[in-house]
Amino acid sequence: MAVVMNGITLAAVERYIRGPGGLYKDFTDVDTPGTLLGETRGDAEFDPGITFHDTDVAGAFGKMKAHRKIARYEPKLTVALLEATTTNLGAVLPGFDSADETPTKQVENLGVGTAIDSPGVALTGGADVDSSTLEIWYGTSGGGASTKAVLNTDYSFTPATGTVIRLGGSSIGDADEVTAYYEYDSTGSGDAFTVFTPGQIANADYWTNVTLVCQLTSSTYSNPYFVLQLKNVLNTPSALSIPGDGVTEAVLQMTFEAFFNPDTGTTIAYAPFEWWVGRA
Repeated sequence: MAVVMNGITLAAVERYIRGPGGLYKDFTDVDTPGTLLGETRGDAEFDPGITFHDTDVAGAFGKMKAHRKIARYEPKLTVALLEATTTNLGAVLPGFDSADETPTKQVENLGVGTAIDSPGVALTGGADVDSSTLEIWYGTSGGGASTKAVLNTDYSFTPATGTVIRLGGSSIGDADEVTAYYEYDSTGSGDAFTVFTPGQIANADYWTNVTLVCQLTSSTYSNPYFVLQLKNVLNTPSALSIPGDGVTEAVLQMTFEAFFNPDTGTTIAYAPFEWWVGRA
């Protein structure tokens, strides 16, 4: 075959990778692609994260063929997501716990001091009370100044039942009017938000896979796709920048890391990423 001056061929046009592709969670195949994670800024970057070990041989003037071994695989896929879905936001910080809630502020008169003696008074919010927001105030009737009570000194609170009890030796007087201020999840009115709170990373937090599916330019291939898949995935947290104007979109900069699954295998054959390239 004669030497050519460039690589242009009739077949080449079938094998271009075009466009930003679609990013999916829990991809199975092109007919069952899983959950589309939505719009992106494009320009995704994949890093196989390969670390090599080169045996340093006495007498060698440089690196030696056949003396290089792969020591580690730490694959990463970086994508800029635009859609603030619950799926995407839930992946921002590994270990996040979430619940559908309608956070509602509540002001509740609990009666006088003796009314909250054991067994106490169950707040309207019950077990849905956000304990971190609870404040108990007391004061004389008739508009006198109120004082904030001290948890576990003046009163106790049981989150499982949402119950407030006056303790012995409390500064809350028998005739003092007692008022509770707090926030709770009023699910009875319909959930308005998915609320995320920090938590520890659990096995269930790992996504089965994250898969980028790009189109090949082929007009004849039965599966004209380039598929890049990372398995057992967590996101590496990064700063979330909120734009200061009213027209620019916030970007969820996601760097997905793939992890070996010890229940499957820990050799190179089980490295947690794959490429699929469509064929004629």
